Parts: sequence; structure tokens; C-alpha cells
Amino acid sequence: MLYLHEINQVRPGRLDQFLAAVEHDYLPMAEGLGIRNVGYWTVPPGHGSWPETRAGGGRDGYDHNHDLTRRRPDPARLDADLRAWDANLGEWVQRTEGMVCLPSSMTPTVAEIRERGLKAKLCTHELIHNEPGRQEDYLKIVEEFYFKRVASLAGRSIVGLYWSPWKNTRTVCIWGQGEEWDTVYPRGKGEHFKVDDESAMWKTLGLQLRKDWDDRWIVPTSFSTVR
Repeated sequence: MLYLHEINQVRPGRLDQFLAAVEHDYLPMAEGLGIRNVGYWTVPPGHGSWPETRAGGGRDGYDHNHDLTRRRPDPARLDADLRAWDANLGEWVQRTEGMVCLPSSMTPTVAEIRERGLKAKLCTHELIHNEPGRQEDYLKIVEEFYFKRVASLAGRSIVGLYWSPWKNTRTVCIWGQGEEWDTVYPRGKGEHFKVDDESAMWKTLGLQLRKDWDDRWIVPTSFSTVR
């Protein structure tokens, strides 16, 4: 599987219109092209750029991605509705930043997300700035150490851990923070993140492979697969 990670900076006052258009126009087109909706989130006011959405879409490997890429400049193959979507996107969105990614070994597929009924009323989105070429190494340590010894004990679930072979210093970690609002723990249950030995050790290990990170809280839309 390949995943397209997108950040959309939405025009002020157009967020509701944009989300309605995504739900009713874009996602049915994407599904027809075999693109699977992993999740669609909004960044709440006061926590990063706003209004902004973050989204993930699954693709069936390189051949599928290659076919989708070929369609865009070919009028004979580009669906008229998709062509209209491209032409009108600027009504709602000022700028889109996309990144084609590969999943880590513990990242659930869309089918697994649905089978497990994965829920997360609030997620944390981490954009990690890694040491060059160490993205895959970083996610292996995230899975084997941070998730098992720190994050899972603090109430976090894996929504998606991604890295891009075409972005030499970036990984994306999306963590579920609680299935329902009354079980959301943005900083972890109790004092777990602050005082235990495993958490302290993670801070040392992580710094060997990352230089910085940008976190955002993100809230799933009503049409997000993870919600």
C-alpha cells in the first residue's frame, strides 16, 4: 500500500463548504478510482494553522499510483467530475501540501481499521523532522519501544505511522487519544509521560533519530473512517 498524506490550508470562512464538498463530491470520485479514505480531520482553532484539514488516502501500490498520476494530464482519461473538482478547488483551499508515503509494519490498513472499529474522538498528528535517511529506522523504534512501553500504556492507539522515500527527513505519526471524549488523554493517563523511566529513555532514544517535530491536535470529520 501507498498513502497520500495531505494538508489543506482552507480559505477563512470556507471550511464547512469545503468539508461538504469533500464528503459529497470528492470522496465518491476517489472511491471510484480505488482510493481508500483512511481519515479526514480538522485542526481545531488555536492549535496550529487554522482553518486546516489533514487527510490520508490509501492506494494499491506503485502501479495504482502510477495509473492515477497518468490520468491527471490526459483529457481522454481524466473523469469530467474530477476535472471540475481540480478546477474549483481554489474556491475553498489556498494551498495543499501532499506527500506520498509508505506505512510502518504496525499501521492498520483501511480494511483493518473498519474490522477493528478503530475509534478516536481526538488524535495527535506528529510531523517529525528526522536525521537524513533515518525515517524508517525511527518508525521501527517508535513501534518496538515507544508504542509498546510508553504510548499504549498512556492510552494511545496507532492510526497511522508513515514515512516518505521522497522526503528525506519526514515521518508522520497519527495517534488516537481516546475512543470517546470522556476517555481522551492528550498528555497521557496520569503522569505517565512525565515521570516514568521508559518515557525518559524514549526521549534519549528518539533524539538520536529526530531533530524536531510539529504536533497538532486533529478532530475527525463525520465522514472520516477513523472517528
